[in-house]
Amino acid sequence: MNKSLFRVGIILLGWSAISLFAPIASAVCPSGDLLPELRALPARDVAVALDAQGQPTVKFSTTSWNSGDGSLELVAKEIDTGASKQRVVQRIRCKDGTYIERTAGSFEYHAAHNHVHFNDYANYILEPLDANPQNVRKGTKTTFCIIDTTNVNTQLLGAASGPVYSACATQVYGSKQGMSVGWGDTYGSHLEGQSISTGGLPPGRYRLRIAIDPKDQLLEISNSDNESCKLVDIGSSYVADMGPCVDPPTPQLDAIVPSSTSQGTCPTVTIAGDNLVPEMRMSFLYGTGPLPAARNVEFPDAATVTATVCVPKSPGKKPRLGNDPVWDLVFGNPTLPNVGSAILPNAFRVTQ
Repeated sequence: MNKSLFRVGIILLGWSAISLFAPIASAVCPSGDLLPELRALPARDVAVALDAQGQPTVKFSTTSWNSGDGSLELVAKEIDTGASKQRVVQRIRCKDGTYIERTAGSFEYHAAHNHVHFNDYANYILEPLDANPQNVRKGTKTTFCIIDTTNVNTQLLGAASGPVYSACATQVYGSKQGMSVGWGDTYGSHLEGQSISTGGLPPGRYRLRIAIDPKDQLLEISNSDNESCKLVDIGSSYVADMGPCVDPPTPQLDAIVPSSTSQGTCPTVTIAGDNLVPEMRMSFLYGTGPLPAARNVEFPDAATVTATVCVPKSPGKKPRLGNDPVWDLVFGNPTLPNVGSAILPNAFRVTQ
């Protein structure tokens, strides 16, 4: 992309910090980027409603989330009074603690929500099941105030333990919107803009597609998972959620290495399997004694997961293992049943 990028260095002078902006030639941080990775979850809470003109619509809730190496951070810059918009830059953190900035679209005041939104964040597409898929740029364009509302998977490496971006940006220069690693932004079906008119559509089966960043304004690790698809059955007075357009493949767990550790340690483990996705949380169940806990989880591909597994020490002078110190390894997410789940019985032993 031929967009301006700036390297930012921070020089500390006493108690003050001065930001120095100097152009850099490359489109990446010299020390390496910590890029976001936006993922679109399928629509839910699908229902029929009437708009202000009494026409039927299909309404729904959406969640997009960030499974990347770094946060999505959008910063307000100068206002274009003629267009009533405000230039936005995406701030990308570098591994050496500095950051770069690149132009990434615009903010605009959203009267219905009474705060500032990022333009063209998503498109909603409703199309007949037997039709060729529409171009993602031709759907119902939707603006978002992008903040951390939903804990999707805060076990991920670099994830924030709590919301970092929790307020919609104002038009003040330097105001921010964003999405932390492990967090998502949910727009409920009750909000303005979370619907598509169905007036005049014949009854039948349709695809409801959600495309995040359809204009490719944002720099991220990959654009391959920016879209989701849900089947809906539309009648004259009803709409029914028929599940995903394509059933997700069944997840599988094959091995964890190492398969044991002692109390009070935090080894790095590698899990082998198949069809494993970042929406899945990792847990240990059905053992006794000190409970292993996962953190710094990474999904380099669908067949490999790495994580740090920490096992606390039993209280008291003499360690206790319990009657069954061997734990089952479980992958899944109770808040997202569509991603599936997998279990590896008797996978991980805790020793003294």
